[in-house]
Amino acid sequence: MATETGLRVLLVEDDAAFAGFLGIALRTGVEPPAVDTAGDLISALEQIRQTRPDAVVLDLNLPDSEGLSTLRAVLAAAPQMPVVVLTGVADVDVARQALQLGAQDWLLKGHLDADVVQRAIRYAIERKQLTDRLVQAQKLEIAGRLANGVAHEFNNVLTAIAGSAQLVEDAADAEARSSALELLRRASRQGIALSRQLLSLARNPPVNAAVVSTAGLVDNGRPLVQAVLPSTVVLEVGPIADVPVRLDPGQFDQLLLNLVLNARDAMPQGGTLRISVTAEAAHAAAPESEWAARDPLYAVVRVSDTGVGIDPSIKPRLFEPFFSTKGARGTGLGLAVVAEIVERFGGAIHVDSRLGAGTTFAVCLPAVSESAEE
Repeated sequence: MATETGLRVLLVEDDAAFAGFLGIALRTGVEPPAVDTAGDLISALEQIRQTRPDAVVLDLNLPDSEGLSTLRAVLAAAPQMPVVVLTGVADVDVARQALQLGAQDWLLKGHLDADVVQRAIRYAIERKQLTDRLVQAQKLEIAGRLANGVAHEFNNVLTAIAGSAQLVEDAADAEARSSALELLRRASRQGIALSRQLLSLARNPPVNAAVVSTAGLVDNGRPLVQAVLPSTVVLEVGPIADVPVRLDPGQFDQLLLNLVLNARDAMPQGGTLRISVTAEAAHAAAPESEWAARDPLYAVVRVSDTGVGIDPSIKPRLFEPFFSTKGARGTGLGLAVVAEIVERFGGAIHVDSRLGAGTTFAVCLPAVSESAEE
């Protein structure tokens, strides 16, 4: 006799007959969950807000929404929710794009039975939980690696605050006092920004995707980047194109820091690290991506170093979780988390490296059109 697992699943499907079949299949398998249903996107979003299901089984084509826009709306309402996409045979390419946007799995409507659907849901939930734990563990790792550098940066900020306070005390007139107070305020703001960025790395807040400028992202992340680089590494920033993209600024900080730390470790004797952003057409930014045609313009964030380069034999494994060439010094989490963050926001990442000549990681993020910003 089948017994419920304690899981609650939301089935979003506008075909009443197919929804009925799938609902019965879910309830009669080996691990039957509780099943709620919705026939359109508005109803689905309302149920997600009210019941917070453990997973969503989602038909992308609904009366009030079509294609990947349906998935984007669900993920925007519940970024941490595991989603399994339902698709017809003709929609396989769309299903693959859905995985890159954040869906955990996809199922062909013509090849379903109760156990297949339940197994897909169970695995989707487990994969999502594992991914979230991976990202959080890596946040704690990077926060620890930042500690010494950030302590040095805070010491600089506190020195500036103390010096500015002394200038206020010694000011001979109102103009000198006003200038000293402005220096004091500026140093205080730097300290506040630094502490907020560090805290955002250690916490695990909900994904907060927003339209932000690449120039602002790089500018905001620069204090943390400088905090982790030794004096033997020269930081060069630019050119920086100002391109609107949709992502979580805190996760961009984590992505950038991981790439910078990777570059730093590749230059044990010192060298040059460059960060740049360019606006590029899709065919140039992500030529290998089957989904690139949907976004005509990309912001390409490049982190380049003059380090030892990457052995071609290990390049295919760079983004595998726990794969590391650094021995006891490495956890193998950094680049895996970078890949996860990039995929979460519909991007792609490419690596160009030559032994002895350095490495460039290029993160391609879809640009947001003016109409999408409004």
